[in-house]
Amino acid sequence: MGEKIAQAPHSLLLVAFLASACTLLPSGTPTLAPTLTVRPASTQRSTLAPDPTRSSSSLGLPTTSPRATIPEFVPEPDFVEHSPDGEWTANSFGYYPPIRMEVTGSDGSASWEVVSDGEGWFEVVLRPEHWSVDGLYLYFTLAPFVDGFILYMDGSGLQRLDLSSGDVTQVLAGDHRLQSFSISPDSTRLVFFRTEEDATWLVVRDLRDGTELQWRLADEAVQAGGIRWSADGSTFVVRATTGFDYDEARTTIVLVSLRSLAQKTVLADAPRIFWRVDWIDDHTLYLEDLTASGWLLDLRSGRVVLAPTPTPTP
Repeated sequence: MGEKIAQAPHSLLLVAFLASACTLLPSGTPTLAPTLTVRPASTQRSTLAPDPTRSSSSLGLPTTSPRATIPEFVPEPDFVEHSPDGEWTANSFGYYPPIRMEVTGSDGSASWEVVSDGEGWFEVVLRPEHWSVDGLYLYFTLAPFVDGFILYMDGSGLQRLDLSSGDVTQVLAGDHRLQSFSISPDSTRLVFFRTEEDATWLVVRDLRDGTELQWRLADEAVQAGGIRWSADGSTFVVRATTGFDYDEARTTIVLVSLRSLAQKTVLADAPRIFWRVDWIDDHTLYLEDLTASGWLLDLRSGRVVLAPTPTPTP
């Protein structure tokens, strides 16, 4: 598989993202997925109990027997995430459709409720994926609960919520498929995969103008994902795993540079699954397999050495 994924300059394509084929739509147009609705979230009215220090007679009102006040039930969210700047909170409710997510500003100026029928998934949750660095958008996905030999699943479909207007734009169609994707730290690029019977393509889309860069990652359908960005967002690594169970799985790690527009296989056909990949520095990755064994991978030489002790999970 190492030969299949090795860098091939002619396999780099610059794709003009045509309006007739794309799912990235102008942010100024309110566009909702067919099974998704967004509305201003309803506000809970507070219920005040009678003041025990003031009687009805002292107010000049007829005397009545006090009655117990039952506060309105407010459900606890199943999933909570705060924006990095602390200005927004996303609360997800429910695992069985219809499901909903409330996104509320810290100052109370805006609150949006997203409701989904689950798009055919039996058990699923609305989950935030990325808060844009400019504070304008929340990207979110449907995250299904599924069984089987599934390694790199981030969700099904990707939507973008405009936090000021409540408009939702579809970025990736779910089509009832499990997908792996990631947005760059600076919110300008989206990495995802297209799979065909005889090929798996790695795609980088510019979220500002919709143009795409595309690499042929493998000459077969593989499980690809586990995207990890470098600190400056100029480089990322992906994992591509073949095999149909844990015993026969073989994993290749590919490094992609957005500065040089090149890919490089830094580890080929390793007979294991790396459930954890972290950047140690610009030239080193920490890898951890299913046995909790830790490895250090030198991105320049491709040398892999066993780490003395596992690195604590952040």
